[in-house]
Amino acid sequence: MKYPLSLFATLVLFNFAAHAENNHSGFYIGVDASYETMSVKTPTATENFGSGSSVILHAGYELPLNDKYSVLLGGTYDIDYYLKGSTGTDVTVFTKGTEKIDQKIKWGFYAAPGMYLSDNRFLYAKLIWTNMKTDPDGVKSPSPNFSSVGYGFGYRYTFMQDNLITLEWASLPTNKKEFASFKSGAAIAPNLSMITLGWAKKF
Repeated sequence: MKYPLSLFATLVLFNFAAHAENNHSGFYIGVDASYETMSVKTPTATENFGSGSSVILHAGYELPLNDKYSVLLGGTYDIDYYLKGSTGTDVTVFTKGTEKIDQKIKWGFYAAPGMYLSDNRFLYAKLIWTNMKTDPDGVKSPSPNFSSVGYGFGYRYTFMQDNLITLEWASLPTNKKEFASFKSGAAIAPNLSMITLGWAKKF
């Protein structure tokens, strides 16, 4: 039993050493500009609530699996609420006629496995968990009221060794909630589609 355990420990240490030497590994932090469209599912229809935009901070770590494949592990946080003075009103507003939905804060975590097309071009898929404070008109919730397990695809280009430019599409379908003051208490599920352009610095 002693020798198999020693062999396993050696392989694990070798794997970590290989990751440390891989020039793709490292932490990164950056900012994104996001164009978002919202559709709202009700018991009888899916309604279009137009578009909005967000400014998003993101940070993470790239874990190389080998020279060609890596996994990005990280998190995101919208900063619109703070850029607009933390007033809590009209942050990112989606509208349909006289109805509106105010997205105040969203934050989440992601895992994004991908492959290098060349040394500076990276293509990836993304699994995203998101928590949102998204208030329908007439609702003032004190905390996040929707969550989402979403997915996306992205392309990242590296220049000057440690600057990252990312273009990404993501879909964030949410859980259903009921609000007595909105749509007569019918259950709604706001679903976001996002196109994001971002920059990050790698360390």
